[in-house]
Amino acid sequence: MSFWQIIAIIYGILTLFTFLLGVYFCIDTRIKEKKWEWGYLAIGLFLIPFFFFYGLFHLFVYLTDVWLDGGFILHYRKINERKRENELYDEEYNRLRDAYEKGELRRDELPRTLDGIRHFEVYGKLLYGDEWRDLVYIENVYNSVLNEFFKRHPVIHLKHNIRVIYLPHCMQGLTNEDVLMYWNPGSKGGLDKSINIDTSSLLDELCYPDDAAKLTHGLISCMGCCDNHGAEYYHATYYPLEEADEGNIMQQIENIAKETFYHNTRGFHCSIERPSKDEQPTEDFADEQFEWEIGILVDEIRERVEKLEQRGISRKILMKLFTEKQELSRLVITKDMRIMLPDYNNMEIKMEPINKAVFFLFLRHPEGIIFKHLPNYRKELADIYQKIKPLGLNEKAIKTIEDVTNPCLNSINEKCARIRGAFLEQFDDQMAHHYYILGFRGEPKKITLPRDLVIWE
Repeated sequence: MSFWQIIAIIYGILTLFTFLLGVYFCIDTRIKEKKWEWGYLAIGLFLIPFFFFYGLFHLFVYLTDVWLDGGFILHYRKINERKRENELYDEEYNRLRDAYEKGELRRDELPRTLDGIRHFEVYGKLLYGDEWRDLVYIENVYNSVLNEFFKRHPVIHLKHNIRVIYLPHCMQGLTNEDVLMYWNPGSKGGLDKSINIDTSSLLDELCYPDDAAKLTHGLISCMGCCDNHGAEYYHATYYPLEEADEGNIMQQIENIAKETFYHNTRGFHCSIERPSKDEQPTEDFADEQFEWEIGILVDEIRERVEKLEQRGISRKILMKLFTEKQELSRLVITKDMRIMLPDYNNMEIKMEPINKAVFFLFLRHPEGIIFKHLPNYRKELADIYQKIKPLGLNEKAIKTIEDVTNPCLNSINEKCARIRGAFLEQFDDQMAHHYYILGFRGEPKKITLPRDLVIWE
């Protein structure tokens, strides 16, 4: 019997005693004072029985386990056996993990954590898709019917932002310089033409090479990062596709997308609601709204990003295709207060003066700024703004600065969202998030770019 089972049984006995005691006091009060004591009655008849039956349930479970194991002696023996099995498992797990970390075991020599039939471990160097939303066609034997279908439908958009991607088509779209520069702003030589990505390329990402023979032709999606004896991997799910006419293939794909969605969300949807803007403003109002506002893209930037996404190229696929390693660019603030990224082909980030002033304010404070303390930075922000626009500190500008540094208003969030948008308009968030203002609720908001990359001329 476990410690918690013993506690539950003792608790049940005590609640039974308290239950009887409550009934006694209730009846005694009725006899002596000719009235019912409703407090005792409520405790005796409703609350206490609940806890009593809770303890009784645990006693029943324990006795059932004893009966199934063949008696008390065998039950305790099996408990000790299970405990020893767990200890042996932990010892073996630690031994394999240490051997892998020392290089004594190859990755494919580690025991599987997934079935290797429908679920596979993949390295994640080529994490196909933004989380699990993309389904990628994969095959180890060329199927002419399915390939002809996907040539006619290289990118299929389904519900819940799920896309079906045909990799050979993605490669054709990479010749567009606009696309290349957005996902790899530091690119100088473009794409390595020797790289060949086709419908079998993803097979190289399998942690167990013999799994490749099992993926004849179908769709594959990828979930989050997991651990196998110290080796990280991503959980890939394979959905076979059968050769058929166009309508039947499309129906198969829709069924797979539905299964993918419910499998990865467990059928649940996010129920977190945005704090209401109609409520009475508090000193934490801007902080409460920050995470929601920062995720909103203004229309012109959203349109640009959506156009690039609609080309059907999964950005994590693109990341592997470039010969140069993705590096952060230096950020140069010129004498005339322009924002330049010299290592990204001398890219200039353009902002309105007030947004630029807010950006510079946070850039000058690597430790971050708590929104509640924004009024303390009002004068500093005004000084920065005056350097950007020497003749521009009029009544309207002063009012704007006051609003931005008022934590009871949403103005600071709007400026942070515009700053984020200015960078996302130029290059992908994988690199851009280092340059704009981020932070969790209640914590300092900051720009995470290492300050040794910041140059003030």
